[in-house]
Amino acid sequence: MIRNILKRRILSAILMASMLFGVAFLTAFTPANARGCSGFQKLYYSDATYSIVIGEQIRNCDGSASGWGSTSAYRIINLIECGC
Repeated sequence: MIRNILKRRILSAILMASMLFGVAFLTAFTPANARGCSGFQKLYYSDATYSIVIGEQIRNCDGSASGWGSTSAYRIINLIECGC
């Protein structure tokens, strides 16, 4: 009985490890254009007048990201076409 429990636990651990390895392997070798054919720019403003920019987030076509400042509920999102 204890052997059966140990076998199940070992098999479960092997199954979980192989699933995690498979997901990590597949996502590591995904081509850049498979992530999406667009990026975005989010501009964050201080209030509803949309006159003072307080932050920005950018997702480039290659998947890299950058940003600065603060976020708020007042934002404008601009899509960036990547030509794929």
